[in-house]
Amino acid sequence: MAPGFLRWDGWQVGLLAGYSNLHLDTDILNSTNGPVFGGFFGYNFQWDQLVVGFDATYKYASVLDSSSMFDTFKLVDYATFRARAGYAIGPFLPYAMLGGAIGRFNYGTWLTPSGVFVGKNNAFAAGFVTGLGVDWAITPGFFLRAEWEYVAFTQLNGIRSQTNTGLIGGGLRF
Repeated sequence: MAPGFLRWDGWQVGLLAGYSNLHLDTDILNSTNGPVFGGFFGYNFQWDQLVVGFDATYKYASVLDSSSMFDTFKLVDYATFRARAGYAIGPFLPYAMLGGAIGRFNYGTWLTPSGVFVGKNNAFAAGFVTGLGVDWAITPGFFLRAEWEYVAFTQLNGIRSQTNTGLIGGGLRF
């Protein structure tokens, strides 16, 4: 008799699209929202219904930009490296994830009264990532993905930043 769950072990690769909120811990700049696009690849191991694995994602987020009269702060893109654990239920794989992140930012400040702009492009900040998701096998080799991801970055230019992102996507399993 065949098991009542799908096999999820092996390589996977896919594309993601979503909407994100960039929250900044500052009174000077506002939080901002915008779309993100990217991809993922990873590998799963499976023991009965328990599935554990790892993946790496890349997300382009350059519209997540907050500006005031004198300050600007922008998340350009970021990558995550995540460990995932899930439980196969029929064609579904609900999972939780935890890992690290690296983000690329542009920031700056106008110094008054001199009128000099001080800032940095391509500044990198490390962070951690956590979240929940579900994969849904449409065929043995193709699946849809929906997930929520939270990323907290270390401080840059005196500002701590976090993202909350809802994502949908599709992937191939090998």
